[in-house]
Order: sequence, then C-alpha cells, then structure tokens
Amino acid sequence: MEEKQAEFLSYCIENYKAMMGGISGMKIANFFEEFGVFDYLLDNYDALHELDRRQLLDKIKQFLDKKGA
Repeated sequence: MEEKQAEFLSYCIENYKAMMGGISGMKIANFFEEFGVFDYLLDNYDALHELDRRQLLDKIKQFLDKKGA
C-alpha cells in the first residue's frame, strides 16, 4: 500500500469517527475491516479520493447499507 492510500484510509476513519460521534478510531477501523470497507476504499481509490468529505461518507454509508451493516 502506498503512503497516499494509507493517508486516505486514515482520513476516512477519522471522518467516519467524527460523523458517528464518540466511537474510537480503533472501533471504526475494526468495523471497516469486518465489513470490507478498506478493500472497497482501496479498490476504488482513484475515484473516491477525489470526492469531498460529505460525498465520501455517503459512498461509505451506501456500501455499508448494501452489506447490511
């Protein structure tokens, strides 16, 4: 994994954490791992990293909804 991709994953964790209010980054990371969010983010990195924060969070929520999370 490239440094830019690692930074992107961290950015996603921190923004999802802020949206959820009060959940630790570690719990978000475990949740992302369990439901395949990291794979989704990396597989679609080229398109997703250009989105603004709100759009990115919406894409993550849509992905999780499809997974039944």
